[in-house]
Amino acid sequence: METVTIKGYKTKFQLYTVPGQVIYNTTRQLVLRGVDGLVFVADSTYEKMEENVESLKNMEDNLKTLKLNLADIPYVLQYNKRDSANPAPVEYMDFLLNNRDIQVPSFPAIAPKCEGVFETLNAITGLLLNKFLSTGK
Repeated sequence: METVTIKGYKTKFQLYTVPGQVIYNTTRQLVLRGVDGLVFVADSTYEKMEENVESLKNMEDNLKTLKLNLADIPYVLQYNKRDSANPAPVEYMDFLLNNRDIQVPSFPAIAPKCEGVFETLNAITGLLLNKFLSTGK
């Protein structure tokens, strides 16, 4: 994915996805090295809430292992599978996953229908561009 030119440099986004299962922890650590921004995708089904919380905690732990702090990295949350039979309310998911001093943007999504996907990508892209424009890094 490519976008605007900043200070003479053409911006390029490399997007990676990793499953949340514990067996992929080493892969997640490799992907997190040198990360500029994150989209944390959570499953909206009630049955996955505990796993969502554990996965977010694991991501923060992996970042700390890499001497990175989630609070210093632009990120957004995507609440996927909003079309499931009984999805958890967005407010409940925000309470579990976005309960911080400074909340990050969150987006409901139905990925197979592309609902919420481009909104999520636009949000993280905007956060990253603002970061690089303001810091010059």
